[in-house]
Amino acid sequence: MCRMHRNFNVRYFPDGNHVEILDVKSNKLFLKKTQCPAGVSLQDFFLGGKLLLFGRHFELTEYLDAFTATQLSKQAQKSILLFTHLGATGAVLTQLHHNHFTLSYLKLFLRGNVPTIVVEVVGESAVERLPLLVSSLQSRFGGSEPGFEVAATAADVQRLHDQFVAKAWSSPATFTNCTCCVIQPHVLKEGQTGAVVDAILDSGLTITAMELFNLDRTSASEFLERFREAAGPWDIDMAKELKPATIRARFGADRVHNAVHCTDLSEDGALESQYFFDILARK
Repeated sequence: MCRMHRNFNVRYFPDGNHVEILDVKSNKLFLKKTQCPAGVSLQDFFLGGKLLLFGRHFELTEYLDAFTATQLSKQAQKSILLFTHLGATGAVLTQLHHNHFTLSYLKLFLRGNVPTIVVEVVGESAVERLPLLVSSLQSRFGGSEPGFEVAATAADVQRLHDQFVAKAWSSPATFTNCTCCVIQPHVLKEGQTGAVVDAILDSGLTITAMELFNLDRTSASEFLERFREAAGPWDIDMAKELKPATIRARFGADRVHNAVHCTDLSEDGALESQYFFDILARK
């Protein structure tokens, strides 16, 4: 299917959380000033950010004026950290949320033979604040070993981005004896991603691949919605009544926002894992 890309000017109004969209080609109003959908806020508007507004996907590629660039350049500043303590993943993600950082990129990859997670975050004065957070995480999980690497300057951010975000690194995904768990966007928004990761690890499972994906409609429709016992029933009320310890019962909100997708059939585990960590990862 051919995908059509169009250019728009997106104007965001912090007072009242409104948005207005202008079609660049026709120079006509595409969407009049309207209240943003639930879940969309100022934190979502940064360079490289991807938004779903009223059924359409938008990628923010540049600022429209110097004032906006000046206001948001520090408020929506990017920084990068890497760590090898995979057991600390849940705690790291939880602390990032508590410190008002938004995830813009995450991937588990092999650095040499060492499984490593690289995380790119967006937040106010991120370059200054992230090292302070990493210092506390290092004390908690690192001991005498380094364990964590974080950008100390804007130049470091660019260097780490070019080396670990822009560059394609191989995934440690094994595609054998596996299942695929997809954490839904509302969980990410609510800052519960770390808790879900901890729940998976606490169940005795090992995470062999992990990545942050942006699913457009085509990609989402290609991926069948299935679920299994560990995730709990898709109906949240039923999950809370019958399986209160499952991930959906703990983190789901309703039948649509039911926290996770997880492979139902054992023979589909490898196929679904390959879809994300091989096919989508190469797009």
